[in-house]
Amino acid sequence: MRLSAKADYACRAMAELASSPPPVKAERLATAQEIPLKFLENILLNLKHSGLVESQRGGDGGYWLARSASEI
Repeated sequence: MRLSAKADYACRAMAELASSPPPVKAERLATAQEIPLKFLENILLNLKHSGLVESQRGGDGGYWLARSASEI
């Protein structure tokens, strides 16, 4: 089965979020998974609109899973 780069990056970002204490900054996700930051930001926005990820802006902000990893 072939996955698009976008789907591959989304799966990798979700796995990283599941294994990291929240919140996780997009820059950290991009560095840890070697994903271009601008591309990752678009993916995270899509995941947020899908209800899989939540986010908070600001210095203490970042991204986290909307539900526990076992529910997703």
